[in-house]
Amino acid sequence: MDMKEEKYNELIRTTKTLTEDETDLISILSTVCCELYHAFDYLNWVGFYRLVDDNTLKVGPYQGSHGCLTIDIKRGVCGQCVRENKYQLENDVASLPHHIACSSDTQAELVFPIRDKSNNVFAVLDVDSIKADVFDAIDLKYIQTICDHIEMLHNK
Repeated sequence: MDMKEEKYNELIRTTKTLTEDETDLISILSTVCCELYHAFDYLNWVGFYRLVDDNTLKVGPYQGSHGCLTIDIKRGVCGQCVRENKYQLENDVASLPHHIACSSDTQAELVFPIRDKSNNVFAVLDVDSIKADVFDAIDLKYIQTICDHIEMLHNK
């Protein structure tokens, strides 16, 4: 097992331990942001955007510098995640005409949908990196596990 997987395994153990009996969604999301953000030094932003109506994502909770406060789901990688109801892996955001640059430091972005019992997206987890070409199958596997845990807690 490589170092990245070891970090993810520790992150998942810690996150599950901290949230196992938690019922408040904001507390769960805040804990996930904190643990994920501090696990990898190349991440410059980790946060959630919550779907507040049919077309609008609002920021929070998050770790890192400020994020975009509002995102129309017709725009950006987060909006595409909501529209397609599937993860988005972008290892070179500078090449994307639809990328919303909340921070000029962001080079790569990974966004996962968070779904309710009916499989509808109610939030997205947005993970940004200062390094291009940093996200891979390991990130996909373990961040999906984290998102599955959030969904399980939310949908109890």
